[in-house]
Amino acid sequence: MRLLLDEMLSPAIARELRGRGHDVRAIQEHSEWQAFEDSQVLELARREHRAVVTDNLSDMRPLHYEAITPGGSGDYGMIFIPGGYPRTRADTGRIVAALERKLAAHPGERDLADGEDWL
Repeated sequence: MRLLLDEMLSPAIARELRGRGHDVRAIQEHSEWQAFEDSQVLELARREHRAVVTDNLSDMRPLHYEAITPGGSGDYGMIFIPGGYPRTRADTGRIVAALERKLAAHPGERDLADGEDWL
């Protein structure tokens, strides 16, 4: 599985996971992506065959459900972060470890396709 970290997640997480051999990109690493609407983030992830990691449940979950309904465009999955999940700089290592466990659980490109998982 390949990941796309939504805008609220630090690019430090992506860098650390890449350093561990994973294919991860972050919205914050690309200035042209930072103004993307949520639907554009999902389309980018679909084009690049990436699961989206986000805590934006109120916007991204409905888009995910729309994509996976019969006749929808599908997606490569979503990893949702609950609202109370700490995301400070001090929590970066814990987030990296949690995402690395998700990557190990879903090693194939389509292992989480049209599905969701949670940190």
